[in-house]
Amino acid sequence: MDFLKGFLRNLALLILMGVVLFVLFPDIMRQVFGLYGAIFGPLAILFLVVSALPKKSKKSSR
Repeated sequence: MDFLKGFLRNLALLILMGVVLFVLFPDIMRQVFGLYGAIFGPLAILFLVVSALPKKSKKSSR
């Protein structure tokens, strides 16, 4: 649970930084976001789907 909280906090910080940079430099950031979206978009979707899968609990057979 701590990993998820830290991950979401860092993700929110990155989104905030992206929005600030987009406001300051809209033309450059539009190109950057387009390139990163094409490269990392499918990977991010795959990561979110895999991380949302339920975890199997391992019970010892003792």
